[in-house]
Amino acid sequence: MDVNLNQRSGGTSQHGPDSDPYDRAKRALKDEWISGLTGVFLALFMWGHMLFVSSILIGEQTFDFVADLFEDTWLAQITIILITIVFFVHFVTASRKIPGGLRDRKRMMELGKSIKKSRSRWDQDATSDIRLRSHSETTLWIWQVRSGMTILVLGSIHLFIVGTDILQRTLGGAGITALESTNRVGSGLWLLYVVLLVCVEFHAGIGLYRFTVKWWLGKKLALIGKVTRRKTHIVEQFILIFFVLVGIVTLAVLSGLIEPPLESLMAGVWDNSL
Repeated sequence: MDVNLNQRSGGTSQHGPDSDPYDRAKRALKDEWISGLTGVFLALFMWGHMLFVSSILIGEQTFDFVADLFEDTWLAQITIILITIVFFVHFVTASRKIPGGLRDRKRMMELGKSIKKSRSRWDQDATSDIRLRSHSETTLWIWQVRSGMTILVLGSIHLFIVGTDILQRTLGGAGITALESTNRVGSGLWLLYVVLLVCVEFHAGIGLYRFTVKWWLGKKLALIGKVTRRKTHIVEQFILIFFVLVGIVTLAVLSGLIEPPLESLMAGVWDNSL
């Protein structure tokens, strides 16, 4: 009798506080929202960050001007702290979903197989879309996990490098400069940034696609109207291709392979400021 009352009152005697299915579901939903919202925040920040870094396409002076602006106003110092915290919060909450995600994907594949066996020949075309969709969603999820693990390692290295530069500026040093960045990328770190670029854009694109489909599929949003998988996929592909191309050209300039293609746009401005 005492055991039953104890299990009903808290459920902590044998299996811990998470043995209650309701508590597990509530925590899973909380992790889902936290990982989703932090992921969206990180994706938006990364796209903005890439646009600022791509100022090197307009020349070294433009790059240095943007870097000085952020460091002198302490936006860089505040941002690096905030992004580091959000980065690891996103990793912790997202990693908690991996075991459950593996079970869900296994169930989806088993469901697809059972549907295939139970349907008659004339109805196979109707079930093929279900099987293909479950397979594609599973593949996307697996690659999102793999790219996320890569980002954890390479992103941590990048945060350390940028954080060190910002700390030097705070202590009176040079900080982030076009010269230091080009020397660093040109010395061999370009490979790290190419891998990081592809993984980040791939991970962010899949994450936003899955987050949008999960919570807004069938709903009407401004600019795009009713949310469908096709529309979401098109937008995700466009963003992926655009930022990968911008990133590759930016890395080519930073590594010294090509000259800044848009330097002439600001040449007169910097000449007059001298």
